[in-house]
Amino acid sequence: MARLDTIDRMILATIQKNGRMTNIELSERVGISAPPCLRRLKCLEEANIIAGYRAEINREMLGYKILAICLVSITSQSLKWVKHFVGIVENSKNIRSCFSTVGGECFILTIVAKDLDEYNRVIKDEIQACSIVASVKSFILANEYKNEVGIPIDCS
Repeated sequence: MARLDTIDRMILATIQKNGRMTNIELSERVGISAPPCLRRLKCLEEANIIAGYRAEINREMLGYKILAICLVSITSQSLKWVKHFVGIVENSKNIRSCFSTVGGECFILTIVAKDLDEYNRVIKDEIQACSIVASVKSFILANEYKNEVGIPIDCS
């Protein structure tokens, strides 16, 4: 685990909420001058504590009305077959995240689709078409009450 002081944690908490602010704005928010703030930011990036920057896109504004969670079990846990399944996942534009699990289902996927037809195509033609898929449980999400990105950061 990285050793971070209060200023480093404040930098992380601040850019996690708004990664587009200028270094001057960031330095003002964390209470240090711009040059050391930029040095600290670069160190956090070089240490891979800051793994990247991205925009949060409103999926519905681009026509993706369906958001679903899928639990997928596969028949074999051999490295060859896990890599095969993960390759299918990586090649899908609609599967947005994939997590392997310990116990129970093998994988948890999040899937976006413009409509139910597209969603069913992803399930049938991409996931269930994989010969080692044993079962798929789908949950189409109805309401989103919280979807916070990042991690909690204690700045004290």
